[in-house]
Amino acid sequence: MEGGAGHRARCRGPGGMSKSGANATTTAAKPMLSAGELEAYLRARGRAAPVSCLDGLDGYLTAVLIGPKFIDPQLWLGQLLGERALLATEETREYLAIQAVVHHHNRLSETMAQFPYLYRPQLPTHHAGGLDPIFWSLGFLMATRLAPRAWKSMANPDKPEHATFQALHPLLISTAPIADADIPALAKAILDLREHFKARRNRSMR
Repeated sequence: MEGGAGHRARCRGPGGMSKSGANATTTAAKPMLSAGELEAYLRARGRAAPVSCLDGLDGYLTAVLIGPKFIDPQLWLGQLLGERALLATEETREYLAIQAVVHHHNRLSETMAQFPYLYRPQLPTHHAGGLDPIFWSLGFLMATRLAPRAWKSMANPDKPEHATFQALHPLLISTAPIADADIPALAKAILDLREHFKARRNRSMR
C-alpha cells in the first residue's frame, strides 16, 4: 500500500495525467499549492501519508465520497496531511496543502453530483499504452480502511452492492493497463456505487 507497506513504484508527476482526469468545476479559486507542489508535499510525508501522488489522492478521495459511511473531514485530512496541518495558519505551506486537497475533494464531489456525464477517474498514462490504475486503486483501498466494517459488505455476494463493486475490479484488482474506451463504464460503476450508498451515507452523518 502507498504510505503503508511501501511503494510498489514511484508515482509519475501530474503532467502524466490523461484527459480523462479533467473533471468539471465551478468552485472559486483560493490560494493553494499547485498540483506539482501538492504531490511533492505528499511525497515528502513518506510512509506517514496513505498516498504520494495525485492519482492516488484521486482514488482516496473517491472512496471517501462514494463509500457507505460518512467520514469526518478532520479524520481523512489528518491522515493525508498530518494532524499538525489541521492547526496550520493561513499562508503556511500546510494550510495551502489543505486548501489544495479540499479543492480537489470539492471539485470531485461537484462533478459527481452535478456533471456526472463528465466524471472520470484521474489516471496517468501507462508506459505500455492505455491508463495506469495502480496508484488510484491503492489510494482507494487505503481510504476504505477509514471505515473497514462499513466496506465489508462489498465482499459478500449476497449483498446488492457486491455486483456493482465487482464492476470496479479492473480499477481495484488488476494491474494491467486500462483502455481509454473502458473508462466510461468504470466511471459509471463508481457513480452507481455512490448512488447505492447515498441513503446509508447520509444516515451515518446524523
